[in-house]
Formats: sequence, structure tokens, C-alpha cells
Amino acid sequence: MKNLLFEIGTEELPARFIEPALESLYNLAEKKLKERELSFEKIEVGGTCRRLALFVKNLSEKQKDREEEILGPSLKVGLDKDGKYTQALLGFAKKMGVSPEELYIKDTSKGKYFCFKKVTPGKETVEILPEILLEILNEIYFPKKMRWGNYDFYFARPIKWLLSLYGNQVIPLEVAGIKSSNFTVGHRFLSYNRLYLTEANWENYKKTLEENFVLVEVKKRVEYTQKSIIETASSKGIPVIDRDLLIENAHLVEYPFAILGSFPEKFLKLPEKLVVTTLQEHQRYFYLKDKKGKLLPYFISVNNNKVKNLKVIVEGHERVAKARLEDALFYYERDLKVPLKERVNSLKGIIYHIKCGTLFEKTERLIALGEILRQKIFPEIEKSLVEKACFYAKADLATEVVKEFPSLQGYMGAHYLSLEGEREISQALYEQYLPHPKEENFPETPYGIILSLADKIDHLSALIGAGEKISGEGDPFALRRAAYGIIKILIEKKIELNLEEIFEFALNLLKKQGFLKNPQALFEILEFVKKRFEGELLNLQFSKNFVNAIIDQPLNPYLQYLKLTALKDIYTRKEFQDLATLFKRVTQILKNVEVKKLPDINPSLLQEKEEKELYETLKKLSPHLDELNKKRNYSDYLENLLTFKPLIDGFFDKVFVMVEDEKLRRNRLSLLYSLSKLIHEVGDLSYLA
Repeated sequence: MKNLLFEIGTEELPARFIEPALESLYNLAEKKLKERELSFEKIEVGGTCRRLALFVKNLSEKQKDREEEILGPSLKVGLDKDGKYTQALLGFAKKMGVSPEELYIKDTSKGKYFCFKKVTPGKETVEILPEILLEILNEIYFPKKMRWGNYDFYFARPIKWLLSLYGNQVIPLEVAGIKSSNFTVGHRFLSYNRLYLTEANWENYKKTLEENFVLVEVKKRVEYTQKSIIETASSKGIPVIDRDLLIENAHLVEYPFAILGSFPEKFLKLPEKLVVTTLQEHQRYFYLKDKKGKLLPYFISVNNNKVKNLKVIVEGHERVAKARLEDALFYYERDLKVPLKERVNSLKGIIYHIKCGTLFEKTERLIALGEILRQKIFPEIEKSLVEKACFYAKADLATEVVKEFPSLQGYMGAHYLSLEGEREISQALYEQYLPHPKEENFPETPYGIILSLADKIDHLSALIGAGEKISGEGDPFALRRAAYGIIKILIEKKIELNLEEIFEFALNLLKKQGFLKNPQALFEILEFVKKRFEGELLNLQFSKNFVNAIIDQPLNPYLQYLKLTALKDIYTRKEFQDLATLFKRVTQILKNVEVKKLPDINPSLLQEKEEKELYETLKKLSPHLDELNKKRNYSDYLENLLTFKPLIDGFFDKVFVMVEDEKLRRNRLSLLYSLSKLIHEVGDLSYLA
């Protein structure tokens, strides 16, 4: 067995390309080697902005020999009555390239047959590696690929060199005019030399590159980048390290060098998040805070070169940071000159979506939705404040700062509204966008909860109602995010809300504005949200059968969640499992019955003692169960349902439901239907049987 080392050297790859490319490289190598029946011990991958590397440890030197058993003529066909070979058998042996004597007889389910074992020798690994490596090169995933020159080859960036070693042997390849070799190269600025390798050795390869200022292992480079940032910042403060930004910086360099810079303190008067966003989004800098969490006028930049004149580089970074912050200050000061109320009027000229109007028209829908939500979930709070929060919800989308920094929508609106004295509702403008994809923060104020729900409900209703199709791939309009947001807020904040009613209301608002084009919108929205709800429940560790028990009830996520929790708690008890089995039998009996056409139970038609007892208990317990249901006390509700277990048992033992007498039969079916409605209130227990 020998090791394989394959490195693709390129011009600078975008940071976001590297991780998907490495994942693809690993998966492709594993797949291609297994397809060729080549065994190996393990696969390693590594990469920087200028190289992607694959290492396969102890790759077998040849394919396994392939044995194939080929059936020929049957014994009766292969031998004549004198026991001599027939033409059929001779023809089969000739085709296999052997004499008839080399065939053997095998017993099969159809009888005895002549058989030949064909052995196909496996190919040498060195023979098939060029084909495998070329397939991998062609199939590596990148978000975008390019072609250069006249070469009929697509890759993320032009290839500059190929290192291809199997043991100590170079595997011959040629791609876009680049031939494979046994050399790699070091850091572009600090050690741009050809580094010749004598064998495919992963540790030696990594060590050689590190000595030449290349950290090819992603994990090590990320850790080193973080360490460098912390050490460089230590004299001034504590760096706030966003994980995604750290990884992005690590992928922009081959060897990280952190540099400390500063900016004028006057910019600290800006809202903190505006300063942070300016440094992070535009420059990919890390900001610093003191021990009390106060923002400091310093930043850390990660560079790909160790320069002789550090002062010049620092001044360059500071000059750019200052210019960016000056822009932010300029936009901010311009925004302060225009009240948010005037910004709302500007929304009439900003398209929300081409099929469902402007942001002003969305604002009108939010105001109406906000009021109906207030009535349903927070009737005690002031109507005018909810209306005001909804009125200002999208105002900051017309501000200069948010036009420049879209990620600050909501945050800047909350800040500006607070400065205008509306502190009671200002936070709602920020909370409308919660929860964020990266973190599970939820709106805390009642105004924020209402606005967040209204925004997401309108988004789903408007897009689907206006006729946008829900794609199986991707989420270009963030519809899944909106649906999950609604579900998570309702469960987290313990809010009951009948979503069918509220979506129907939202679609009527859209209809009044003339944007409703999809007649199936309500059905599609409910199915879409229900699918997300099912996924969220599975994510919360409820098993599929439990989810099925409640998922077809009217869509009210928190209420269904309460029922599901109670079901899960009681299900461990044997008597409840028995009740679920009995209920499944009830469900099967009623399966083909038009239950809505059944008459009310007629006590005078109850003949057997067991059906009378079941009826009396049903009549006695129903008001109590109804009260428990109103209180949402589903644990006690289920506890009381256990009372029916011996009664249903006795009923099925002694009472025949499907009797010939129609009145008697329909009365017994009505009895079972009344029972099933009580049980069905918490879920379809037949899924738990």
C-alpha cells in the first residue's frame, strides 16, 4: 500500500469557495476510490486561498481481482444421452475461452447447470489514478466556475500547478496546459519557491508548507488566526470574535498576521452596531471592547504578509477605516435631519415585491394585522401604540444608513424612533426581525412580538397569495425562515393563535389591495407552515408517530405543542398504551362511516350493560374534560381519559356494533363517535398504538 498526495494550486480562491470545495473533494475521492474497488485507510483534505489538497493514506496498489460465476447450459442440455458434450456446451466453453473439462457443475434452484468462474484481474492503481484524479478535478463543487484561454475546462480560478504523487511516483496528468509534478510552492510573498517532495507523506507535506508560511490545515489556520488576533489585541482590549468572520479571514490568507489599528474616538458617538458593521462588513476587521463591554476605538486586521515597514501598513488600514466611518457618520447625520414619519411617506416609492406592491402598502397591511393580533394575544395593551409600531416598522428602509448597510434594518429604526421619544415601542422595530438565523433571540416586548408575527404572516401571505411559487430548492424569498419564525415565537412565548384564521385575514387584506392572484393560497400557506411545524417538532426530539398524532389538527402550534408534551409524558404508562390500541380499533370502525350524518345518542336504544356504562361515564366526564380543555390542562385530561379504558374493553367484549338493526347500529356508532371526539381533542391516538 502507498499514500496518495494530490494538490491543486490556483490563483486566489474566494473565501466562501474553500469549505464547499474541500467537502466536495473529500466526498468525491471517497466515492471514486470505492467505485474502483480501491481500499484505503483514511482520507484527509486541506486547503487555503491558493491550493486544495487531498491525501489518501495506505491506498491499495491494485484493484481486487473480480470473480464472476457464469451459468452455461443445464446438465440435460450440455450432455447427450450417451454422456457426450453437446454443441451447446462446446459453444459455451469456446465463448469462455476454456475446454469443456474446465467447467464445473453447480446445483441451482432450477436444477444442475454447467458453470464457469471468470476471474478478471484488477488493474494497477497507477493505471487508473489519472482517470480518477481528472474526474475529481472536473467535478469539484464551486458556487461558480470559469473558463480561461481556449481550454475546454472549467474551474473556480486558473490552475497554476498540480502536485500528484502516489508513493514516490508522479501520476501523469495534464489540465489546461498544466502538467503534474512532484513540487508545490510556498507563500506567494514570503517563500515563493518550488518545494520538491520525494514521497506522498501528509505530515511532511504540512510541515514543509508551514516552514514556508502556509498553514494548509483549515482547523489549524483558524486556530492560529484566532490566537494571533487575541495576542495582538491584548495591549488595548478584548477582541470580539465572530466565528463566521474568523473563518472568512482564515480563508483569505495562507499564514495570518494580525495588525492592530485605531480610529478617531469621535466615531464612538455613532450607534455601536453601526461602527461594528462598518468595520466588519466593509473591511472584515475585528473590533475591541474593554472589560466592561464598552466599545474601544481600535480594530484588528488579518493580513497575508509580514511586512518590513509595519507602520505604513497600519496607517493604510487606519486611513481606510476612517474613510468608511466618515461615510457612516455622514449618512447617520443626514438621517437625523428627517423624522421617521416622513420616511414612511417615502415607502410609497420603494417596491416591496413587484407582485404585491410597495413597502407603504405592506405597512398598511401590517397596521391591520397588528390590530387583529393585539385583540387575539395581547388585548390589554394600547391599540394606538401597536398601530404606531406597525406604522414605523419599515420606515428605516428609506434611511441613508440602511440603504448602505441593509443588515442594520430594524436596529436603526429602533435607534431613530428612540431618539424621537418613542422608547416604549422603539424596540419593536428591531424585534420584528427576530429570531435571527444565526441565533435564537426572540422578541421580548408585546409590541415586538405582534410586529414580528405580523411581518412574517404578511410576508408568507403576500408572496404566496400574489402567485410566487414555492421552490423545492433554496429559499430566495426567505419563506421557510418566516414560517419557522412564526412557529418558534408562538411556542417560545406560549401564545395560542389559530393560524388558519389569521392567514385568511391576511389574504383578505391582500385581496382588498388587488394583489391576491392565487386562489389556492390559503391551502398552500397552511400546508407549507404545517410542514415546517412538523420539522420543528422533530427537531425538538418528538418522534414521528407522536407528531402524526397532532399534526392534522387545526394549525395552532403552541396548543398542539402542549398536547404533544402531555402525550409524550403519559405514553410510558402501560394502561395508556392499551387505551391507544383500543382507540385505534374505534378509529377503524368509524373509518368508512359518514360520522356527520350520525344521529344524537338515544339512551333508550342502549341495550347492553357495557354500552350503558360507557354512555353514562361519557355523559358524566364530558363537562369536566371540556373544562380541562379550556384550561389547557392536557395532563389531567389524558389522566381522565384512562377512565374509559376498562369501559371500552368491556364494550368490545360484549357489544356487537355492526348489527343488522340500523337504528341500533347507528346509535352504537354515535356512541363511539362521541367517545372518539373526546379522545381526538388531544390527538389521534391510533398513531401511538
